[in-house]
Amino acid sequence: MFERTEIYRSWCFQLLNREITSQLKKETSVIKDLNKNLTLLKSTLSPLDFICVSRLINGNVEKKIRKVDTVHSKKLLKLGIDINKKVDKNKVIFNFSDKILTDEQKDVLSYGLDYCIPQTKFVFHRFYLYFEKLCASLKNCDIYNNNFNNVTNNITTIANNSFRKLSQQRRLGFDSDVLLSPLQTLKNDNTIVITKPDKGRGVVILNKCDYEQKLMDILSDKTKFKQITTKISTHLLYLEDKLNRLLRTIKASININTYNSLMTSGSRPGVLYGLPKVHKPNIPLRPIISSIGTFNYNTAKFLVPIISPLTSNQYTIDNSTSFVKEITSLNFQQPVTMASFDVESLFTNVPLQETTELIANNLDNTYLDKYGLDTITFKKLLEITAHHSVFTFNDCLYAQTDGVAMGSPLGPSYANAFLCHHEKSWLDNCPPEFKPLHYRRYIDDTFLLFKHPSHINLFLDYLNAKHPSIKFTCELQMDNQLPFLDTMITNNNGIFQTSIYRKPTFTGLGLHFLSYIPYIYKINSVKTLITRAYNLCSTWNAFHNELLFLKNFFITNGYPLQLCDKITKTFLCKKFTNQQIVSTVKRDHRYVKLPYMGDLSFEIRKRLKTLLQINYPQIKFTFVFSNNNTIAKFLKHPLNHSSDLCSNVVYLFTCPSCQARYVGSTSRWLCHRISEHKGKSFRTGLPLSKPSFSAIREHSQLHSHPFSTTDFSILSSHSSRLDLITSESLLIQKMQPELNNLTTATPLFTH
Repeated sequence: MFERTEIYRSWCFQLLNREITSQLKKETSVIKDLNKNLTLLKSTLSPLDFICVSRLINGNVEKKIRKVDTVHSKKLLKLGIDINKKVDKNKVIFNFSDKILTDEQKDVLSYGLDYCIPQTKFVFHRFYLYFEKLCASLKNCDIYNNNFNNVTNNITTIANNSFRKLSQQRRLGFDSDVLLSPLQTLKNDNTIVITKPDKGRGVVILNKCDYEQKLMDILSDKTKFKQITTKISTHLLYLEDKLNRLLRTIKASININTYNSLMTSGSRPGVLYGLPKVHKPNIPLRPIISSIGTFNYNTAKFLVPIISPLTSNQYTIDNSTSFVKEITSLNFQQPVTMASFDVESLFTNVPLQETTELIANNLDNTYLDKYGLDTITFKKLLEITAHHSVFTFNDCLYAQTDGVAMGSPLGPSYANAFLCHHEKSWLDNCPPEFKPLHYRRYIDDTFLLFKHPSHINLFLDYLNAKHPSIKFTCELQMDNQLPFLDTMITNNNGIFQTSIYRKPTFTGLGLHFLSYIPYIYKINSVKTLITRAYNLCSTWNAFHNELLFLKNFFITNGYPLQLCDKITKTFLCKKFTNQQIVSTVKRDHRYVKLPYMGDLSFEIRKRLKTLLQINYPQIKFTFVFSNNNTIAKFLKHPLNHSSDLCSNVVYLFTCPSCQARYVGSTSRWLCHRISEHKGKSFRTGLPLSKPSFSAIREHSQLHSHPFSTTDFSILSSHSSRLDLITSESLLIQKMQPELNNLTTATPLFTH
């Protein structure tokens, strides 16, 4: 039983890594001695004798290497690992740049941009933040526990011991620098852009000039985009003020927590980037706008569930599984023809004003009352959220004037609401001579069945004449087969069978077995694809073929064969074994996030789990490990926000005259907070008549130590207010800055 535990497996990998590290050290020493002996040999022998002896030595070395490789390969094969089976690097890496990749760079990039590597160091305040959040969660739970102080003391002990072990332990196992050093030249090369493809998994490398030109070509469409010449900060302040004024009018009618989450300050513009369509000529880009942190992002998320009743109808489908269940239940006695319709660039072609009007008109006041809204205010919220998509590219500010942005939470809702509204009337009014027998749509992809092939083009022309903004393209069945929503549908005389379909952009790259993440995540990746195969394959033959494919897929991504077979067997046994349902009292469910540090993470989890189960038996705690240290994070990314608009940061001020320090935090722009420290208005730059207290300004005036913006630096950034003030408090406690009064922004549990 012990051999099946995660701790045992992690120790196996730890021991293996130690052995590898030890051998690598020996290799360095041996190579040094070898070079010394070769130099001695060369000085002793004549040139001809040295060449002959060198050839003899090299021949013997090559024989030895081949022999050792054969022995190790046989050992690995017994474990189910075939080192000769790897993903095809030429399918995974799409190099469209002038940069010539070395074999070492290709080897590392073939793992994929999501490949996780061990953390080289853990920052004090980020490590303790995990435990502070756990304590805060326990304090705010509804279950009373008079032993809370004792629990927090134990959590503090666990955190302190773990951080001490983490700081003292040697970096055993493979060194991440060894893996990443081949990519250092790519990281430092400012002439290329490295990103992922639009579809499928892989790595795309483009010349930066080509990448930027393709995005500029997209922005040149004046019907969709316009450049804003106003200063970025000025325009964002205008938009923030506009939204905040509107929200104040509904403050009394909505939940106060909702109101506080919708109020905005310190927002940033969206950022435009492109995903290369590697399967198309000239490699066009799909424009995506990263809208996280924009002034209307939270409002957009608030509006999505309100719009949801308008985003589905009898013609929409939820996912591939529900589609397979429905299509395989059909049985036509007459011959039918399959076709798939796709809307060209649906998101950018959705008419904004028209869609806003139909959404506002189709939701009555009775429904909106539940959210504390009326029709007029709801429409204004829609307009300020969907009609003011601003983003930056190459330090210039742009606005999308029509269509919805890919990356906005409202994008799918607007697209679905628009099509749901129109397709019902389009189908109701369609002439019966070529009306489809079956019509199902998932966002912009539509599956249709017709009585006769000639009806397809008639119906396509009919739809394309209905709205000037929407154009459909068509894909016909071939050999009674048609791909749709990752399934291949086969028409056997009116009876439909389904199997898994993979697009030509499929690269064979998956989650690699050596990625530095918890073992259970790798197990779940296998389970997920087996479950998907079971749900989407309508016949046992198709399911069997998919399992054979998955077995080869996982082996090429480093998974042992026995592991895949074992998971498959367990899955099928559960499917065909009656499971007894055990009734239990429903417990509160809490998630605890921890950093992944190998076996130390499992040790922390074990100790926390024991502590929490004793003191909080009514709560079910699920531990989630995270490791965001990926290859993509190491390499440059096209997403770059302006440093002038940094918000939600913990900052450090260092006096240029006496080196006195101050640690603070702000959810607004840092430049806004610096203006307050100077006693000036951020909007006008003029001195304030009654500025708020500032320890920095007081120190500056008292000691005649002038300061400037360059004396401020960012220590950390966080997305939530709680994380922000907790990190500030941890850093104050750690650094003991001279200008702080050492009163933390929020009480700490672990100090």
